[in-house]
Amino acid sequence: MPEPNPTEIVTNCIERSKATADPDLIVDYISEALGLLQMEVTEEDAFAMLGGAIDEAVAEDPARTVALFDVWSDFAEQRKLG
Repeated sequence: MPEPNPTEIVTNCIERSKATADPDLIVDYISEALGLLQMEVTEEDAFAMLGGAIDEAVAEDPARTVALFDVWSDFAEQRKLG
């Protein structure tokens, strides 16, 4: 089995998230991506990597990333509180 590629994991998460407005699916995509990323990097780095890519995606295509941004914002807020 090939090693997870962090860039592909992040890209896949964002592209799948752009294709839906269903927050439950987006939560699943983000959770999956974070889990896979944490196999390669620390939790902090996984959040930073995915968060940075989401910020870029939102800046490039705000219309298709509204739901992704909302879900990610909730993740970030819960992480601060937890």
